[in-house]
Amino acid sequence: MKALGPARGGRRILAVAACLAIFGCGETWEADTYPASGRISINGKPPAGALVQLFPTGARKTDDRDSRPWGLVKDDGTYVLATYNAEPGAPAGDYMLTLTWPPDASRPSMVDKLRRQYATPEKSRWKVTVAKGDNVLPLVELNDVKIDDKAGSVASKPVDGLSPPLETTKTRRGRGRR
Repeated sequence: MKALGPARGGRRILAVAACLAIFGCGETWEADTYPASGRISINGKPPAGALVQLFPTGARKTDDRDSRPWGLVKDDGTYVLATYNAEPGAPAGDYMLTLTWPPDASRPSMVDKLRRQYATPEKSRWKVTVAKGDNVLPLVELNDVKIDDKAGSVASKPVDGLSPPLETTKTRRGRGRR
């Protein structure tokens, strides 16, 4: 077996050291998470299917990928936050809570029955803190909110610069161009 020369052996050691530095000696990029849940009420009723998201305050990121804790509101108005692979938990820190309510929670949508009034962290009313340990976030209670139950239907109007629904045009059959 050939012995490695000093230059070749040194390069390999540097390559291994670089890989360990980049990948953190096998540690994961995910932040530690802690159980976090809450409850939401809109006009006295649970907004089942609404989406809660947390955005870190300031320049802080939750992790290297800037993940966002999120949760879907259940039929009873409660939600449980998840951050990674839908596993319960959120990284510790201060956040702005946002709320959107798609017409069908089982399908991704930019449509919001709340007309995007609570969709951006910059306009959020709710600052929440996730601490180490179990967390029950403060109740989010909205009253006198206009809910667009037709959101996402062809008859609904565009909201906040979103594209309008596609319009269909009637064509005459059996007539060619003249």
